[in-house]
Amino acid sequence: MTLSNNSDCGCYSYGDDDFETTLESNISTNCSDKSIRSHAPLRETIFTSCPKIMGATNTLTTTKENPPRCSAVNHLPDHFPDQPSTSFLFSRNDSLTYRKSRHPKVHTLLFLLSLPLAILGSDSSKKINRCPLRHSSTISRPPLILGHRGASFHLPEHSLPSYRLALELGADYIEPDLVPTSDNVLIALHHVDLNLTTNVHTYNNGQFSSRARQSPFNNGEWGYYVHDFTWDELQLLSVRQRVKEWGARSEYFDNLFGIPSFAQIVSLLHDWNTRELPLIGRPSEKTGGVPGLYVELKRSQFFRDDANISLAELFLDELANHPKASELLFDHVTLCEGLRYDEYRVPPLVIQSFEGDILEYLRRRFKERWMDFVEEDALLSSLPSSPTGDDDNTDNSTVVEDDQVDHPWIPPLVLLVDSTTCQSTEFWFEVGKLHIQGLGPAKECLLPSPSDAQSGNTLYIDRAKRLASEWVAKAHSIHGLAVHPWTVRLEMESNGATGGVPAIFSSAEEELRYYFCDLKVDGVFTENIVAATTVGAEGCDDTVNEDVKSQEAAEWPQVGKGGPVCVKEERSLWFFGLSFGAIGAFIGSIMTCYLSGLLHKRGYCGGVMPDQALSPVEVITSTREDGVDDESEML
Repeated sequence: MTLSNNSDCGCYSYGDDDFETTLESNISTNCSDKSIRSHAPLRETIFTSCPKIMGATNTLTTTKENPPRCSAVNHLPDHFPDQPSTSFLFSRNDSLTYRKSRHPKVHTLLFLLSLPLAILGSDSSKKINRCPLRHSSTISRPPLILGHRGASFHLPEHSLPSYRLALELGADYIEPDLVPTSDNVLIALHHVDLNLTTNVHTYNNGQFSSRARQSPFNNGEWGYYVHDFTWDELQLLSVRQRVKEWGARSEYFDNLFGIPSFAQIVSLLHDWNTRELPLIGRPSEKTGGVPGLYVELKRSQFFRDDANISLAELFLDELANHPKASELLFDHVTLCEGLRYDEYRVPPLVIQSFEGDILEYLRRRFKERWMDFVEEDALLSSLPSSPTGDDDNTDNSTVVEDDQVDHPWIPPLVLLVDSTTCQSTEFWFEVGKLHIQGLGPAKECLLPSPSDAQSGNTLYIDRAKRLASEWVAKAHSIHGLAVHPWTVRLEMESNGATGGVPAIFSSAEEELRYYFCDLKVDGVFTENIVAATTVGAEGCDDTVNEDVKSQEAAEWPQVGKGGPVCVKEERSLWFFGLSFGAIGAFIGSIMTCYLSGLLHKRGYCGGVMPDQALSPVEVITSTREDGVDDESEML
């Protein structure tokens, strides 16, 4: 009897339902003798003719109620080939069965051993851990302080001195608004109309007065639109303090500083982090890290419609071309990989926009152009061979990607939200469709309406605060998003300052405590860095009197240092105990299965003692007499 080729023995890969029937049928067809004296020839022939069986890594079954019988031929091998997942089992009545290896403990052991690998992952890309925008609850540090257009309360917004002052005062981020020029240079400007913050109208006795025009894509408003000017022309202009009507901001610095380009801002931040910061003795605390860049792409749709300029592509091009951008904003995305559970560093670059489609477009383009930004050899060696997923033919349509792990060079993306959108019924549904890491709501989303605030009705005010707390909690718990409201100013609304301190608060410090302590936001845009850092350093336990506060001041967190913030939390020792208990149970399961399998192999289990040795051709089948399969029982 011979099974000469794969078609005779029915070679199928594991998982084919017809393998069992085909193999048994071929055995019965080719075996004329119904007696059996040796199992070796048939076994040897099957494995020789069927390489797929020989290389199988999973078990196969051909057991039937009446197993086939074949005559013994030629020789008996000294030992079986090493096939731990397949075996020939013989009953005492010489019936041949080719079936699954019945070693449930071995299967359990392999399953348990695979759990750590499944959790940790064997893909080299899993080694990369981008710093998250929202830090863990185990980290005690104040919320992030985002310098809104620099330190714009003190100096004209979007100027290099304003950004530099924000860094000196301890901001975690500086925030430029980016717009394009006619020759495709990105600059920092609050609005598409130059006349709001520059001297374009009066420069050189109205040299540029003929540039004023209406735009159908800006509600027909007249203005000196920035994309009608070249970068060389804009360098002739100077900036001034925008918020003058409230009377609280100095005008002494008007027309002293020029309009900065995005490249100049990147160079400023790079010099601060690499040169000035170490010189002034302020270490890079592990609960903060060095400051980062929080960029807003301003009105991308307007520039696309009015001038056919792709603001997103221009932004990517400038990042790729700046000599310091890779080192400052991309190569250090792995800084959080080796941190302890209570350490944190801010992501070096965050991108925000009111337009969700622009954020999605940037995410896709960062995946496609990753080689333009990442230069660090250590990071490149850790990246997957096909970061974009375009080099293979697998269907990834059902794979859920985690950008923090799979594409760590993509900066965190934040959706800005105005006071109307945040309360719409479709808001959270739309948020769920975006691949974002944070929300930047207008602070009006988290405050009582102006009419309720002015009425002084505590019932309405408390209800509005409760809804605001639920809004932030939903962003945190359901969507896993950081919340960074905008913007905190020192001026009081009661004095006519729209967007200033609401009437329900007595000061900007009280407003900040509401965001930090009651709502537990993750950061806040502010135009006065000192006020925000001071409130963040004070903590939130406002139930004690001033004497107790002075006594406990040493225990409260300082800016850049660890310590309780808002709610004083003790270490979760029970969590560590539970973790170690789970680890112990896991190791114990492995040892138990290993010893049980070893004893079973040596004959101390299954009712066979060492002195009850079997003949070479007698191997007890693992099919129980009661017809219950060991594996079925195990499952």
